[in-house]
Amino acid sequence: MSYRFQDCVSRRGVVKRPASRAMVEKELAEAKRDLDSAKNSLLESDYKWTIIKAYYSMFHACKSLLFSAGYVEKSHECLIAAIEELFTDPGLLPSTVVSDLRRAKTAREAADYGLTYGESSANGTVRDAEQIFEIISGYLAKQGFGTPSP
Repeated sequence: MSYRFQDCVSRRGVVKRPASRAMVEKELAEAKRDLDSAKNSLLESDYKWTIIKAYYSMFHACKSLLFSAGYVEKSHECLIAAIEELFTDPGLLPSTVVSDLRRAKTAREAADYGLTYGESSANGTVRDAEQIFEIISGYLAKQGFGTPSP
């Protein structure tokens, strides 16, 4: 077990809870809504909102993974540590899920708190969110969970 994940568990930043089909599917549906909203914001050249919504699409998609594994997160950093520990390190999902999520988190914080954002960052974050959604929804579909229609 990685130090970061172990630290999150000990601080209750990640908590074990029975897996919930309803919560997996609810979080994945929310990820899809946020992705669609990010794409619409991009069309309107609202780059700050695009980045924020694209990040939250990734966040909710990753939360759906944690629910499928019987965990719930209490912080963004612990969500990342848990995805890495439970899904990317064992090779169930590509490591790009974690690296893209981290990059999007940094972009979201810069847009939200530093008011630093632009078209290039917005395009990249949406592209990453689309890939993460496809990877996670594909993985969950193979595990027998319902996924939102395109």
